Amino acid sequence: MTTSPVLWPSIELLHNVVRTLRYLAEQGHSLPLVQYRAKIKLHGTNCGIQVKADGIVAQSRTKILTPEDDYKGFANWAHNHAGYFAKIPKGCVVFGEWCGPGIEKGVAISKTETKRFAIFAVSTSADIVYDPETIESLLPPDRPAALDVLPWEPDAGIDIDFASAASLETAAQAINARVLEVEKEDPWVKRSFGLSGTGEGLVYYPVAIDGAAAKLDADTLPTWVFKAKGSEHRTVATKAAAQVDANVVASIQDFVALMLTEARLAQGLEAACRGVRDPKLTGAFLAWVQQDVQKESVADLASSNLIWAQVDKAVQNAARNWYRGAT
Repeated sequence: MTTSPVLWPSIELLHNVVRTLRYLAEQGHSLPLVQYRAKIKLHGTNCGIQVKADGIVAQSRTKILTPEDDYKGFANWAHNHAGYFAKIPKGCVVFGEWCGPGIEKGVAISKTETKRFAIFAVSTSADIVYDPETIESLLPPDRPAALDVLPWEPDAGIDIDFASAASLETAAQAINARVLEVEKEDPWVKRSFGLSGTGEGLVYYPVAIDGAAAKLDADTLPTWVFKAKGSEHRTVATKAAAQVDANVVASIQDFVALMLTEARLAQGLEAACRGVRDPKLTGAFLAWVQQDVQKESVADLASSNLIWAQVDKAVQNAARNWYRGAT
């Protein structure tokens, strides 16, 4: 069996997608008209199940998990249902959010009776499948009780003409309004479990690009897919969940304040240190923060006439101070 996780592609914000497509337009590609549909972004932890010829492999976003070296019970749950997942076509990787009580706090999904695995995509040998009906067709019928397939959110779809500034601004306004509704109450959790509480946000997936069905793989998915989070869960301190243009900051300290939100630092603590503030893990935490900020701030640095070498030390110092000073 493999000893490495299959990485889920990094999903950025709307303005990152705009920047990428404008760059491609400069290389001769046309700016597209894209039909998007959205799924709820659950506040949990990204996990996956690799389906191999000789069994299954459980993983977090960054490492292989086993019942003996687990993370919040996911590997134990996955291996308890290994027979079910082994029926999925070999070579697939099932990606989902491991969520529920004891995983994250303060959101509607944390109120469910048990932990759940909510599937949002399946990687096949050809592409990444995120259409809910197609995902359902890959799954055996005798589904475990705590297994869900995240549906498209009703009336959350939107068309964006990336060649039109007016279309982009209208889309951003509509997305921001919908995220505010999700932040007030997670509609999927309310429909599915009758529980009220806040939601993290939405993830927007292309279903058609210039009239043709979207077909993406791990390399192309980050070009088109974007997330929009409520204010408490943003890893970038933007005023709105979705914006067309990158942020412009006046100083290095403003950049640090923009990128080092409480949500990002808490995410890094979980991802790099499993939630434990151990002085021995300081290096791992700082490395995670550095990598995460650097990959997500390319557009913001460029728009602010900054380069990474100018901000790196300030980012690391602020992250170190947070790590040492948090209780």
